[in-house]
Amino acid sequence: MGVVDYAFYTNVYKGNDATETSFPALCARAEDIVGAATHWVDFAAIKPPMTQLLYKKAICAQVDFLAVNGIDSINETADAGFTTGKVTIHGKQSNKSGGALSEFFSPMARAYLEQTGLLNPQICTFGGVW
Repeated sequence: MGVVDYAFYTNVYKGNDATETSFPALCARAEDIVGAATHWVDFAAIKPPMTQLLYKKAICAQVDFLAVNGIDSINETADAGFTTGKVTIHGKQSNKSGGALSEFFSPMARAYLEQTGLLNPQICTFGGVW
């Protein structure tokens, strides 16, 4: 079972972009994306209740982002650009300096996580204790 369930998504977060049917797949991808952004911090080890709440809301914001933009948006490469001879055409890049997650990371999820300190790259990785 994941960190967020459909009841939390609809009753606490008040999300309405994902249906009960689409939620499990969207939430699984959203948890992966938020996990990667937070260096796979162990949710059970996060002690402040407010930090846990913001982490869950970040996942919900990412679910909404994927529901609106399509879950396949995280794998799209059609707008990557191309080079022919000496000419290079750059594709769509919403945030060149944002790192690998910038194309499919919800700005609202980032806003929630910025308040927690979990985006700090100096935090222990892969299940490190917060």
